[in-house]
Amino acid sequence: MEASMLEETIQNPNPYPIVAEPHYEDVWHLCQQARDLAWDPARDIDWEKLKEELAELPAEVREAGAEWWSLRAWMEHGATPYGAERFRQAVFEHLPFEIKQHVANFIMEELRHHEASFRIADVLGGYQPQPRSDYFKLVIPKFHDEKDERQMSFYAGMAVNTLFEQLSGELLTARYRNARYEGIRESCKLILRDEARHIQFGRILMRRFFESLSMEEKEMLGTKFAKKLRGSLLNGVYSVVNLSADERKRSGRARALAAEYGLGATHPDEEVDIIASALAQIREDVAPFDVPIPRIPEVEGEVDAPEWRAMA
Repeated sequence: MEASMLEETIQNPNPYPIVAEPHYEDVWHLCQQARDLAWDPARDIDWEKLKEELAELPAEVREAGAEWWSLRAWMEHGATPYGAERFRQAVFEHLPFEIKQHVANFIMEELRHHEASFRIADVLGGYQPQPRSDYFKLVIPKFHDEKDERQMSFYAGMAVNTLFEQLSGELLTARYRNARYEGIRESCKLILRDEARHIQFGRILMRRFFESLSMEEKEMLGTKFAKKLRGSLLNGVYSVVNLSADERKRSGRARALAAEYGLGATHPDEEVDIIASALAQIREDVAPFDVPIPRIPEVEGEVDAPEWRAMA
């Protein structure tokens, strides 16, 4: 017997039968849109022009902008393994073709959002391949933790992601409006266009599949949403409110500076208001399906006055 035959084999579920017939016309329409509206960060943004425009900014401002867009790049990069896991799950659960196609599109779209983000950071003075802050070095790996997703069904897990896409979309809209430079503004617009499709996919899932979820699954969905928002995304991605005191002061000041100079960022004060408003809308959207979302005290209740205000 060949030596390779003696090695332990990886036990994967049987991928057969391979489903290759579309079942949901509205999802397939999103897949077609993804093909028709595909864009290339390297080709569709004039990076040389943007570099020239940003060269006159103070060094402190360019450094703050590079840090902000590096953070954006890390987070977009973190969405690609999430998509890969969902694709693997969709294959082995024999889900319809267009569901698998949408998730494949999602992976590629998040990767080009990553590319656009690190290119912006680069022209601002230098993409950071890893956080300079020790705190962030501890936080970033949490975005790749799959424990919560594996406790939910495929559609419930994708629904949780959609709620975050909806929050992200509201923040990105504000960042698009903040951008004063054509290259940054166009990048924000193209990313936002992709995110709009992701949100629409989630709404289709809610409409089609939420009625089939048990009350236990619905409660888990809301709990996992709140846990991820509080434990990860308020740690610098959506807001800085849950950062450690020193890091909140430093990171909040840098983000405020990037927003002040129109680099496609949001001011820390503005972020909390946007998230609170988006949470209210999300609760309204899921109320007909009896999905309870716990209160998020950091953005819906009283919090300590942020230190960055004293820096203004």
